[in-house]
Formats: sequence, C-alpha cells, structure tokens
Amino acid sequence: MQCPICGNEMEQGYIQCGQRMSWVKSLHKVSLLPKKGEVSLGNNVFGGLSFEAYICKKCKQVLIDYSKSDFEEK
Repeated sequence: MQCPICGNEMEQGYIQCGQRMSWVKSLHKVSLLPKKGEVSLGNNVFGGLSFEAYICKKCKQVLIDYSKSDFEEK
C-alpha cells in the first residue's frame, strides 16, 4: 500500500493496545461508552486489542484498518 501523504510504500503490521481504543474529536477523560461523534474501535476488558495497520516510516504516518473490529459509532 502506498502512503497517501508521501507516496512511499507502507509496511503492513498491527497496532496493539490495552483494553479500549477509540477515535475522538478532542482529548478528554476516557469513558466506557463513546460520546456523540466518536467511534469505539474496540473494547476488551479482559485482554488486549489488535488492529491491522500500515506504517510509513518516511513521514511517520500510520493507517489503521478497523473494518474487522466490533466498532460502534455514536
């Protein structure tokens, strides 16, 4: 996959995180439920999460594919 920023070839891998991962419009205290306009990418209280991702080491961008996750949009 080519980087949409610089056109460099991106390397496939995974993003791993703890119990919860969300996309939010602005930083705030983490809550159990997503707020309006937010997307909960994953929530696993008893284990970690992993998402397929692509990294461009040239311009330091990461693209995350959450199409296979159990996401919830508010």
